[in-house]
This record gives sequence, structure tokens and C-alpha cells, in this order.
Amino acid sequence: MRARAAIAATAALVLAAISVAIAPKTLAKNQTNGTASQLDPGKKLFHAKCGYCHLPGGTGTIMLGFRLGKGKALLEDRTDLKMDYIKHVARSGIGSMPRLTRIEVPDSELDLIAAYLTRPASARGPAK
Repeated sequence: MRARAAIAATAALVLAAISVAIAPKTLAKNQTNGTASQLDPGKKLFHAKCGYCHLPGGTGTIMLGFRLGKGKALLEDRTDLKMDYIKHVARSGIGSMPRLTRIEVPDSELDLIAAYLTRPASARGPAK
């Protein structure tokens, strides 16, 4: 059992190191997909507050891919998320994701992020 925990901890550290190397490049690439005026407030906040882990190449995306499969790894692409669930996970944490305090992400910002991630299909634009 200890060996299994050690392997899981090592894998998490390796994924964190990879995301540190990849995420800034990915974030910069994703931020060029539209100017600040073209992005809705929820998208801007998601990219700023959550993107480091939850954009392509981020630790959160990688871990969700392992846990739920590639189709549910990118939060921005999911259509099964509910506002209450997003807020609960953000405030409580889950798995390797730490909880986010109201200092880090105020409720008003979390509301905008949750609204962005649960936007209707008609507001999502063309599939990637």
C-alpha cells in the first residue's frame, strides 16, 4: 500500500513539474485567441484564476483526463457541469485540487466563472 501511495505522489509531482513547464506557454497561446474586449468576464476570470491548471496542459486537465477520460478533461468543453457543483468544488477542493478561498476568488468572481463554464451550447461557438 505504501508503494502505491509513493507512486501516486511521484506521479503527481511529475505532472506538476510538467504543468509548470507547459502551462505558461499554453496560457499565453490561449490568451491570444481573442483580445480582452472580446472575452466575456467569466472567460477572462476562468483563464486568470483557473487556467494555470485547467487549460490544455495544466495539472487539473491532466488529472481530470486520468480520472474521467479525455472527453471530460477540459472544463471549458464540458456540457455536464452545474453551477452549484463548480462552486462546491472550488470552495471545498477535490482530489489534488486545493480549495479556493473567498480572498483568492471572491463569490462574485466565482459566480461569473461558474456561469461561463455552464453557458448554453448556443453560446459556446464552433467545436474545436
